[in-house]
Amino acid sequence: MVICFIALGVFAILGIFSAKYRAYFFEAADCVFKKATLRKCTTSFDKKMKVKITSKVSIVNKSLGAFVFKKFEAISMILMIIMLITLVWSAYLSGIAVYN
Repeated sequence: MVICFIALGVFAILGIFSAKYRAYFFEAADCVFKKATLRKCTTSFDKKMKVKITSKVSIVNKSLGAFVFKKFEAISMILMIIMLITLVWSAYLSGIAVYN
């Protein structure tokens, strides 16, 4: 679930520059909007991204890839929390900069 929210923002930016990521953006947007209306995501976007990310990690280190695959939801939740904290912190610092 969390991966769809993160992917929506990332692929929205990447989709501006590359047509490859536009398709991912539309899949992520569909998944987010369905989850927002408490329906099941039918595109299996989160599973596709999970497999894609863990396969890249597994090429480097198989045990790390297995760990990422097992704990993917927790890792994506931690990354989303870090992203939100960073967003709030940068907005705060931007507000101070504008004030000064």
